[in-house]
Amino acid sequence: MEKRLLLAFVLSAVLFAVWAVLFPPPRPVPPVEPAPTAADGGGAVTAETPAPEAASGAPVGGAEADEPVVEAVEGAAEERVRLANDELALEVSNRGAAITSLVLRRFTGDQGEPLELVQTVAHPQRALPMQLVCADGVDERLYSTERTDRGVRFLWSDGRGGAVEKELELAASGYSVLVSVTTRGSSRGCGLSVGTGMRDTSAAERENRFASWGDATIGVGGKVEKIRRDKLKEPETFPGETVGFAGFSDTYFLSVLRPRGAVGQVRVSPLEYQSLDGTGEKETQKVLRITLDLVAGNLEGELLSAPKDYDLLQAIGGGVERTLDFGWFHIISVAFLKALRWIHGWAGNWGVAIVLLTLGIRILLFPLMHTSTVSMRKMAKLQPKVKVLQEKYKKQKGDPKARAKMNQEMMDLYRAEGVNPMGGCLPMLVQLPILWALYTLFAYAIELRHAPFVLWIHDLSARDPYYVTPILMTATMWLQQRLAPPVGDPQQQKIFRWMPLIFGVMFMGFPSGLVLYWLANNVITIIQQEVTLRMIGERRGR
Repeated sequence: MEKRLLLAFVLSAVLFAVWAVLFPPPRPVPPVEPAPTAADGGGAVTAETPAPEAASGAPVGGAEADEPVVEAVEGAAEERVRLANDELALEVSNRGAAITSLVLRRFTGDQGEPLELVQTVAHPQRALPMQLVCADGVDERLYSTERTDRGVRFLWSDGRGGAVEKELELAASGYSVLVSVTTRGSSRGCGLSVGTGMRDTSAAERENRFASWGDATIGVGGKVEKIRRDKLKEPETFPGETVGFAGFSDTYFLSVLRPRGAVGQVRVSPLEYQSLDGTGEKETQKVLRITLDLVAGNLEGELLSAPKDYDLLQAIGGGVERTLDFGWFHIISVAFLKALRWIHGWAGNWGVAIVLLTLGIRILLFPLMHTSTVSMRKMAKLQPKVKVLQEKYKKQKGDPKARAKMNQEMMDLYRAEGVNPMGGCLPMLVQLPILWALYTLFAYAIELRHAPFVLWIHDLSARDPYYVTPILMTATMWLQQRLAPPVGDPQQQKIFRWMPLIFGVMFMGFPSGLVLYWLANNVITIIQQEVTLRMIGERRGR
């Protein structure tokens, strides 16, 4: 019983890790061309570029929403308007009244540049444009432009009853852009595209097994539906009244449209386009387009482009907080996140905080670890007597009565020797949720993004560039295995001997913060094993 439970525990841990490797989120696709950037601004919301008059000479934005526009209104030439607050820098073009740049000003890319959320895609249906998609294709008309107090209003009319009015308003602070669209006449029946993706990912992020790119995130009925761009074959629709938000998210950021009021169907459609790979050869890329149908020609909503920071998303609410999911043991992960932040508050280094948090948890779990180690040592000493019993009934394996008798004699042996066959495994099983909660926390916490540790580790969310920590982790796993009593039959022991190498290879592509946690956990466990062996009077080693 002891062997089977311990084997089940180890294999469960291996299954978790192997599953993360065999079924990771899809690898990001390299950017095709340089992405535009928005000029920096500061303080209160600002708007630049004077508003030209309409080509027809009629004043722009003068028509009320409930009055037909008689004269033709359009822009004379392409122009861009820039808006900014402390968190966002936004650039909007009057061609299609589309967002062309959206920068998170408090975050940077790998080279220290402002973090651009508008992804470079070689497709006319761009990322995050808030652009109309009609029966005849993507809206590329030139709109007349009018500045407002905190945003910009675009107006277009064909002079025959067809008109579009779109307004974008950047909040004075925070990560929200209010979007309002009104269509009339021939422009009715269009949908508003949230885009085809989000953010150009860096080379370091593309090497991260946990990274994702271009997957749709839909809040439906209080739950989050994630649609993978490489899996969707046919368009998928959701009733508008059930959708709380629709857009895109990756490991650390999101950009979703949150409807305010009635909205029609939300449609997620697969698109393909040709691009050049690193060798100059053409390759097919897959993206998803998310479109919201307008009700009676109108749509109002909020474009939320923000980091997946736990406290921020909790404050925003509306189901958006569920886009940051730490998995099966989410509550435990959140508790550890708060503890990690507290430790970082006085340690000043996220890597040091990881080590100290791991140390604190292992100290709290030491009584369980001590009980498990003592029980396993007692079980190891009983193995000769157990083998005698097994040999006694070896030739009667197929006899249920003989097997029941053997099990009874084995339980009597355990009772006589004062050994609990479950004593070694139950404490380890109790620790499994904690180990997995920490595993997912260090894989997805935005706090570790671009966080340096020591010397060669400049980003705890990226892999160790020289594989020092994975090698040390493998070595400590091997040492830990050597110090522990042998488990299972000789065949099982051979399998266990390969575990350090298997884990080491898998962890080579994992974020260095996650590897650091595993390494620290191994070292502390070895020390605790040695302390326990000294306490019970046994020599080190086997």
